Amino acid sequence: MHAPHIPENVWWIIAVGTTVLFLAVWLPMMPTSRAKTQIAMIPLVGIVFLTVLGKLRGHDLTKLLSIYSTVSVGMILGVIGRRADMLIAVKQGEDPLGTPAAKAAPANKRLTVQLSAGFVVAFALWAWLNWG
Repeated sequence: MHAPHIPENVWWIIAVGTTVLFLAVWLPMMPTSRAKTQIAMIPLVGIVFLTVLGKLRGHDLTKLLSIYSTVSVGMILGVIGRRADMLIAVKQGEDPLGTPAAKAAPANKRLTVQLSAGFVVAFALWAWLNWG
């Protein structure tokens, strides 16, 4: 089965949609306004990073938008349904993938497994769309 060709204007719609979905999934999980602000900055940092990287490596905008959307989908799939685990990790002031404390060890393990699986699924979709 061959992957469909997705034009640039559709990638813009996909990128905006994944950004909105990312914020809708991640922001309610954050217990403090500081954490919510940090999460809200992730899409902006991602756009700046990919724009600079794209200019340096000569990638076209379609490729950059597909990469941005892939990372967003991976991060969304990686935490869906893990609100309680994320709250434990964030309230303890640690990175959800960081060194687990006794109380957060199961939360960190579940988050790590789900985030890893989310990124594998997102990358497989990206690879199929690009090389299908």
